[in-house]
Amino acid sequence: MLHWLSIRNFVLVETLDIEFGPGFTVLTGETGAGKSILLDAIGLVLGDRFEARQLRAGTDRAEIAAGFIIARNSPSYEWLAEHDLLDDDTHALTLRRVLDAGGKSRAWINGRPAPLTQLTELGALLLELHGQHAHQSLSQNKAQRHWLDAYAGVLPQADAVRDAWRAWRAAQQALDNARQTQETMVAERERLTLRHDDLQALAMQDGEWEQLSARQNQLTHAETLLTIARDGADLLSEGEAALLPQLHHLIQKLRDAGQYDPAFTALSQQIESATIDLAEAARSLREAARHVDLDPETLAATEARLTVIHDLARKYRTRPEALATLAADTTQALARLDQAADLVVLEQALADSERRYRDHAQKLSLQRRRAARELADAVTSGLAALAMPGGRFEVVVTSIAQPESYGLDHIEFNISAHSSQPLAPLAKVASGGELSRIALALLTVLARAGSAPTLIFDEIDNGVGGAVGHAIGQRLRALGGEKQVLCVTHLPQVAVCAHHHYLVTKEGDHEQVKCRLTVLDPATRAEEVARMLGGATVTAKTRAHARELLEAAVS
Repeated sequence: MLHWLSIRNFVLVETLDIEFGPGFTVLTGETGAGKSILLDAIGLVLGDRFEARQLRAGTDRAEIAAGFIIARNSPSYEWLAEHDLLDDDTHALTLRRVLDAGGKSRAWINGRPAPLTQLTELGALLLELHGQHAHQSLSQNKAQRHWLDAYAGVLPQADAVRDAWRAWRAAQQALDNARQTQETMVAERERLTLRHDDLQALAMQDGEWEQLSARQNQLTHAETLLTIARDGADLLSEGEAALLPQLHHLIQKLRDAGQYDPAFTALSQQIESATIDLAEAARSLREAARHVDLDPETLAATEARLTVIHDLARKYRTRPEALATLAADTTQALARLDQAADLVVLEQALADSERRYRDHAQKLSLQRRRAARELADAVTSGLAALAMPGGRFEVVVTSIAQPESYGLDHIEFNISAHSSQPLAPLAKVASGGELSRIALALLTVLARAGSAPTLIFDEIDNGVGGAVGHAIGQRLRALGGEKQVLCVTHLPQVAVCAHHHYLVTKEGDHEQVKCRLTVLDPATRAEEVARMLGGATVTAKTRAHARELLEAAVS
């Protein structure tokens, strides 16, 4: 249930804080006073799109917050638990949204930042808003099909049918494309096969180009490397004037001098340490000389391999080191091409996707047909309560010749406004007032079947009046016994049936206009109903009539 609403700097509202209770609540006021602003604010805090023009003039930031009371184990409670967003007070939920002049917004659920997608998901579980033009779509078969699916609780199944339809169409398109491009695909396969054969014959390995290049470099400069290694070894330990024997002789002299001066002993130790490293270097040079490969045949073979790789890389306009990757990519491309060109596989995929579509669609059709009678009976009962005695409502489900994305059914709402009239398509026989009543009957039936605990009706009573308006008010009051109902209305006959009444007014001059919301007590409520009855001029007679309507509504 919507418990409270707080608005700052939104359209005409500077500051507004309001609490809502259970039951049936109406909002009334002059045209243009700002009733729709409140509904827009509720929509925004539940994830609707924001436009910068909705900021109050002269401000750069708007803020809207709403508090809800949620029942344990309700869909909204389970959603909050699933997303780890429950508050310490598990029955309380606070939503907050801040909007700026740049069109950006931020949102919070129970004080934690949340994306708008989460607000939208949660909002659908908390509240349903039905606009003043809801009845206008009733004559469209698409809307009629949606209303039946909503009542039957098969909207997810309808989505599955639509997805299966798209998959079926995609499979058909793939088969058609394969049939139309056979010649092109043959040429492409020949091109890929030639490249594939060349690359497989090459058998290029990852990293081979780098390894061969390094090997070629070593083999090409083998003589130079061998000379450097041997000369180095001679200089250190093996030549006539080798450095290491001379150092050993020097070390011995320094040791002898150490008996006269300890500093010479330290020097001998320092040089001895260096000779260890030099001796190790000499051994490494001798080892390097032994491993230098002077084999010209190996060099020739390496260069020949590099030439083949380079030529093939140039042929296919890629880097030599990328040939191994190109080989793998070519193999995969051939596999994909073979799969795309395999008409037998594509025909089987088409048959499978059509079977899946028909399975989903036939199950959906059965569910629609079961729900059609129940919905017709429920709406027919609702028509009697909305001053259409003898009215009948029928939901006709017929099979269509060609499958469609919405299934195998054509949905038609038929209506008879009086017992003397035959049933006929809704669009052909219903007046504007009758459409409003039929829409309300449908909405109340769907509302009872739905999970949202709060329902908002925006001038759903448009186009009716008098006794019909009173019947609509009574219907909404009865619905308020089951769920929280908020309704924007211009009909006094509807307003008097509410448990709570709020008056929306606009005040100020053309430079500074503000929207205010006032909770009406019995006296001020009677005055507002009198205004709704009499317009600009309120007389004692209209006031008496207002009190009479208020007394009759609750008797």
